[in-house]
Amino acid sequence: MYDLCTRIQDMKIASRFAGRLGFRGIGIIAPLKDFEKIITQMKKSRGFEVFPGIELEVKNPRDLRKLARGMRKRAELIAVRGGNLEINREALSIPEVDVLLSPWSGRRDPGINHILAKLGKDNNTAVGFEFRELLYSYGNRRAGVFSSMLRAAKLVKKYKTPFVITSGALSEWDLRSPSELISFGRLLGFQDREIKKALSDSIPKENRKRLSKKWIMPGVELE
Repeated sequence: MYDLCTRIQDMKIASRFAGRLGFRGIGIIAPLKDFEKIITQMKKSRGFEVFPGIELEVKNPRDLRKLARGMRKRAELIAVRGGNLEINREALSIPEVDVLLSPWSGRRDPGINHILAKLGKDNNTAVGFEFRELLYSYGNRRAGVFSSMLRAAKLVKKYKTPFVITSGALSEWDLRSPSELISFGRLLGFQDREIKKALSDSIPKENRKRLSKKWIMPGVELE
């Protein structure tokens, strides 16, 4: 299993702790300014599988498409920080975006509706459920976050929108074991087969294939 959307900037630490917890690999998403640092660390890394990614945060949704297309040829994962409704819509409209993280962030609703859920399915853009949001919220805030997650999960299930379950870890201490993330997925109402896919490497693996010189188009590759 894979924890795809962590933000631990030290690759050695991330790999060591994720491996001890039982993961086969990890995704590290970094802000645009730190992406080169992750790539440099990857070139020196061996063994544990790491997928380098980028987390795009924009104020103007019109900037998102240009940034995502520009980074698509370099990043194995492209995530967008959700919350703003216009940015949520734009992210789910762009095939180059892999994951929209926490579209309910800072809101009192799930941040998506049936139209946006359908957009995510059509463009194969996943909705990201981050355990860290629950871990570091308390009282009424935690209840509100969980309610938004549940409502988003219902839409994701109904419209068959892809989704990702992740710790969202900022440090090694935020990481959670595969079994804990599976329990989180069950709490959201997902079936085990759905959770297994949400904790797989299918997204970065497909992107890695597309980034290779052998890839021509879906279903067509050079020998």
